[in-house]
Amino acid sequence: MASNPMQRKARNSFLLGVFITMIIAAIVIAFLLYMMYKQKTENEEIENDKITVYVLIKDVESGTNVATKTEKGGILTKELATVEVTRKAAPETAITASNYSNVITENSLFKIDLKSGTILSTDMIVESSDKTQDDTREQEFNMIVLPSQLKEDDYVDIRLRLPSGQDYIVVSKKKILKADEITMWIKLTEDEILTLSNAIVEAYQIDGTLLYATTYVEPGIQQAASVTYIPTREVSQLINNNPNVVQTAKDELAKRYNNATLLSGRNDIINPAVMATGEEAQSNVATGTATAIEAQKQTREDYVKELETKQATTTTTTTTK
Repeated sequence: MASNPMQRKARNSFLLGVFITMIIAAIVIAFLLYMMYKQKTENEEIENDKITVYVLIKDVESGTNVATKTEKGGILTKELATVEVTRKAAPETAITASNYSNVITENSLFKIDLKSGTILSTDMIVESSDKTQDDTREQEFNMIVLPSQLKEDDYVDIRLRLPSGQDYIVVSKKKILKADEITMWIKLTEDEILTLSNAIVEAYQIDGTLLYATTYVEPGIQQAASVTYIPTREVSQLINNNPNVVQTAKDELAKRYNNATLLSGRNDIINPAVMATGEEAQSNVATGTATAIEAQKQTREDYVKELETKQATTTTTTTTK
């Protein structure tokens, strides 16, 4: 049966509408699929472009150790955390998971003051010259005049100033492990122990001599000062004959003894000052040593009392729980 022209026209319009709708839907679906593919590709590119970097989680000062060595020999970084960023967001010299072990050691220091959230880079790190050697030992001294604001992790030179005004660097750039009112703890090598011991004796012998410590302002940036103090010939021979002293230290001492300017300070200023004191020098040494021993005993007693107090507090807390 022939269809009504109006019906045929309506049917054709409907089919045309369906066809156009399908085309539009296909275009929309194709566009959505394209955008999803593009987004996925961009996400993959971003993920592939990401690197793991180290970021500070708190403010640090110049000269602070970046890491500490654990009992098992590993390296622990308390001030750092790892985050993922794009390569564009990280500096070219950023410390990453891949180069971390080659850059960070137990002797690494922050070169400058840094704020929390900073991405760490290799140009912010410097290696400390205070490396642990086989003959390194922790020493405590209470006969050295300390700066009024000295604190743990500061770096100091220990200097000897004579009554005549001459001033010598005895030990250079040492990290303060701990300090109280009169005592400081530092690490010294065998040759430094002997050299400083010589300077302590001569500080006692020569009335008006000052053995004191000076603090570095920016230890991460500042290089260690050159040692200008030469010990006596007897102590120098002891250092050279001591099997515990590394060869580099012996070579350094020999270089100082061959320096005419430094040697003249020893022969023309320090030696005559010691000789001029005569028998009084020995008395000064005995008095100074006795005073140092008593001060060290008192420091030890205070430390033991502190430990006992902490232990008693811990015991009380445990019992209460």
